Amino acid sequence: MKQRRRITQAQAWAEAEAPTIWLLGKTQAGKTSIVAEIVGQAHDQIGNGFMPMTKDVRLYAFPEERPVLRFLDTRGLSDVADDEPAVDLHQQTSAQAQVIMVVARVDDLALEDVLAVLKPLRAEHPDWPVLVAQTCLHHGYRRHDYHLLPYPFTGDDNDWALPGLPDELRQSMLAQRHLFADLLGHHPPLFVPLDFTRPEQGLPPSDYGAQRLWEILEQVLPETVMRLRASVSLSQAEQVRTKVILPWTMAAVAANAIPAPIIGGLGSASLQATMVNQIARRYGQPATRDQWSELVAALGTGFVLGFGGRWLVQQGLKLGLGWGTAVVAAWTFAITWAIGEAALYYFSERAAGREPDHEVLRERYQQALRDARRRYEERKEQGR
Repeated sequence: MKQRRRITQAQAWAEAEAPTIWLLGKTQAGKTSIVAEIVGQAHDQIGNGFMPMTKDVRLYAFPEERPVLRFLDTRGLSDVADDEPAVDLHQQTSAQAQVIMVVARVDDLALEDVLAVLKPLRAEHPDWPVLVAQTCLHHGYRRHDYHLLPYPFTGDDNDWALPGLPDELRQSMLAQRHLFADLLGHHPPLFVPLDFTRPEQGLPPSDYGAQRLWEILEQVLPETVMRLRASVSLSQAEQVRTKVILPWTMAAVAANAIPAPIIGGLGSASLQATMVNQIARRYGQPATRDQWSELVAALGTGFVLGFGGRWLVQQGLKLGLGWGTAVVAAWTFAITWAIGEAALYYFSERAAGREPDHEVLRERYQQALRDARRRYEERKEQGR
């Protein structure tokens, strides 16, 4: 009975006046992560929110009661099966679908099943834009590679000449794009390299390429994007904490975990400065190398002396392998998180046209330092 109610609601969604993004991709390609990014919900909420429509098709609508956007997932390309009978979705949605989004790991060249669905669909609807999300960029990274910043990809031939792009990633990205070269339609596919990761993976920012994805969606669904952003309740500050501060903090912890003194410390300090730059960019501030020194100056002499003193002590503690490294990890997490919170306040004030109060800034840093120690212990417990 519950399953029947879900299918009935899904049928109502299919009939609603809301555009549809048709998702094509294998299991684990990153479809759920992309939907979560667009609608501003947690990954597990998205996974549980898809409703079966046919054996091979399921539908997700956002918001649930009165959708402004729907996602159609062609499940025949995954390992999921559902024998519950339902309506023929193709006839109900084909008039309203506006975008085909292919989601493929950048190193996956075995896309025959995806193309077998895409080509006839594109031939039937040559006016539909085709967006190819090339995901999991880090699969082509070497051991200590990080994302190129600022995000440099344009989706065209200029991507091949990007300095610093790992050769393995360059080759797989090019080879994958060639698979779509003979696709029929009024316009060529739009390629968007993405890498959505978990903070503990240490590859900040965790929503790499999200802004470019939004730009493409604004081109093809301008009115829908406006309504979506009005529907997403996650505040900008919380987005910065989740997608910038936490991932960069975890990356700084990993960098400073190198047992050799000085080397890891310099790496973590560099990541902290980059994090500040990324927070500034989120608030529309120009990307310059002066933002770190600007924030440090605002925090004052006490911060500089305290930061320098802690940094030296951390490097000394690394000589006590084991317990020393654990203490360094906790300190690095706390300090980096506190710097991120201070930067969040500082640049949000600047973006609002106000001059940041330096006393409030220092208080925010100290409070964040205390809160971060508790947060770190909670994350350790969750990891266990």
